[in-house]
Amino acid sequence: MEQQQGRNRPFILYPRQNIEDIRSCVLENFGRIKYELPFLNALCVEIPEEKVQAIKTNRRVAMMSEDVAVSKLPIQSAPVGSRSFECRSRGYRRRGEGVAVAVIDTGVAPHYDLIKPFNRILYFKDFVNGRKTPYDDDGHGTHVAGIVLGNGYSSGKFQGTAPGAALVSLKALDQEGNGNASDILAAMQWIYDNHQRYNIRVVNLSLGIASSPYTQIDPLVLGANALVFKGLCVVAAAGNSGPDRQSITSPGTSPFVLTVGSCDCDNHIPDFSSRGPTPSGQPKPDVVAPGVDIISLSSQNPKGYIAQTGTSMSSPFVAGLAAEYCARHPQAHPLEVRSALLDLARPVSSASRNEQGWGRLYRGVLR
Repeated sequence: MEQQQGRNRPFILYPRQNIEDIRSCVLENFGRIKYELPFLNALCVEIPEEKVQAIKTNRRVAMMSEDVAVSKLPIQSAPVGSRSFECRSRGYRRRGEGVAVAVIDTGVAPHYDLIKPFNRILYFKDFVNGRKTPYDDDGHGTHVAGIVLGNGYSSGKFQGTAPGAALVSLKALDQEGNGNASDILAAMQWIYDNHQRYNIRVVNLSLGIASSPYTQIDPLVLGANALVFKGLCVVAAAGNSGPDRQSITSPGTSPFVLTVGSCDCDNHIPDFSSRGPTPSGQPKPDVVAPGVDIISLSSQNPKGYIAQTGTSMSSPFVAGLAAEYCARHPQAHPLEVRSALLDLARPVSSASRNEQGWGRLYRGVLR
């Protein structure tokens, strides 16, 4: 049979019944299956342009959505300066010990603050290039990981909020910090399948896409919700599209995700931090955390540090606190973790609910 010509378009397909039915539909129409996602009962596929309508109207297909572009969420990087915010060490404490945090991002470099005095990178999986050993060709993921669980080994002072936790790094964004929803969902599927093996309790998502008014078909929201229902606390950056209203990025629009905006060292909400409500009218973000000139790990120097700004930096601050809570309360449901952290937030300045949520979370609130 002659191969159909034309540009292939990426989609996420949801069957009316099971994946087997929809798999045959895709192959019959000269499509390619990129990933199978049993946790969502879906397939990530590439379909020839001229076959899209045929699949869309096929009775075996319940729903299909575009495999949209996803990107990291920092707004700038800078050398460490006098106004940079640092998480100072007050004696070496193993907050978060026994818990693993999964970070879906650009990868992770083997920085000394993660691998010394012993290696806390439990597992690395690369959905972009298929490499086996940890690396980060962008730097964003390494910086994020350090905010969660850097132990200050190189500096003696720059620590994450859970320096005793372990890391599972899933590289789903490329060297420019860009990717597709399908790669993020494939990473989520891996977490769904392997969270018990590595004791993953928290997932950090410092990435996003423009929010959809239809969260019931938003692929990242569906994936994040499935992880929460599986028992994982999902923490997501609110986005850097402020100060406009309704600028929260997906998956932070999910009501089950702990969505984090930014504040600066003076407890002001910076203009870049995305504001709520969500398209469905739900107040967001849930909390704010430091996100301006945050010092964390450099991917270019195994002993080096760099300052970055954005809600990408605020989310891992809270993910580390969630890991610490899970270490103290091993049986806690993710919605219990979320509720406990909301209760610990403190309002800042005169910011509205859709600017700061329940308020700012501080390092050391869990005593």
